[in-house]
Amino acid sequence: MPKNPLSKTACALALLIFCLAFGPAVALAQSTTQGAVGGMVKDPQGAVVKGAAVTVKNEETNKEFSATTDDEGRFRVVQLDPGNYVVTINASGFAAYTQQKVVVEVGRVTPLDVDLSITGAQETVQVTSEAPVINTEQQDFSTNINQTSINNLPINGRRWSNFAILTPGAVPDGTFGLISFRGISGLLNNNTIDGGDNNQAFFSEERGRTRLSYSISQDAVREFQVNTSNYSSEYGRAAGAVTNAVTKSGTNEFHGNAFFYVRDDKFNARNPQLTTKPEDNRKQFGGTIGGPIVKDRLFFFFSYDQQKRNFPGISTFGTTTFSSTNFNNATLLARGLSQAQ
Repeated sequence: MPKNPLSKTACALALLIFCLAFGPAVALAQSTTQGAVGGMVKDPQGAVVKGAAVTVKNEETNKEFSATTDDEGRFRVVQLDPGNYVVTINASGFAAYTQQKVVVEVGRVTPLDVDLSITGAQETVQVTSEAPVINTEQQDFSTNINQTSINNLPINGRRWSNFAILTPGAVPDGTFGLISFRGISGLLNNNTIDGGDNNQAFFSEERGRTRLSYSISQDAVREFQVNTSNYSSEYGRAAGAVTNAVTKSGTNEFHGNAFFYVRDDKFNARNPQLTTKPEDNRKQFGGTIGGPIVKDRLFFFFSYDQQKRNFPGISTFGTTTFSSTNFNNATLLARGLSQAQ
């Protein structure tokens, strides 16, 4: 029986419409640039509370997200930008619960299990301590480098991705700045910025390559995650590790900084083997600024970073003496090789 070509066309069109309609919704279920908050809500006797209203608000932008606990008392609020949040839970017959300083990190779900109090015993339960971020659900091996580490840890050259060497199982791969994870070549890693590709295609290295200056300023990176192994399918494209960075964004308040780092031969000690002190000038300078364009709605962030350097290589000429015996042996060895060829 001959096949109908129109049926194939109809199926293809139907599949395309399905992908366009439902593809974005499926893709939004998880993100490489955002995090989530999830947990369980219970009453004082340990029974689950279903139908409780959960509100998660970003402390920096006042953006709110909402959810409702299911029949098992569980909730999860996804697509949260990394930062600090305030979580509020309300349920009929129970006192309102508020948890401040809930830290959301990229690629992770911050757990938050809540025990509500009966109304009248306490009208509002407010917790001000910082909720810890502990990965108890995901099977991947990942390390998050947050803003505190990026700002305070020492680093030579201000290449933010060098902090990935702090990840367990990571070692330098050669002398050019590549990093090997689990003994795999540093050319088989994947590097992304805000979910976009940040690889130098020809050499399979980070964009800008490790021999040149970085392409993204350290002051523009909010945090990044290094997925060593067992990472989920949305990371992929690597046999080694996946370094996933998220850049900063503006908030409801204006913030900025400026920096200037200098290394000059005037501050260096003299090399006793050289008659003159070699020129060595390195300068790194720039700054950032961010803030609101429309409060609670639209924000901006600008980063500038520049490097200037001049440190030419210095070499000295010397003489090497050989004894006559060594010279004759070398000559005979050379003749022997030529005859063998």
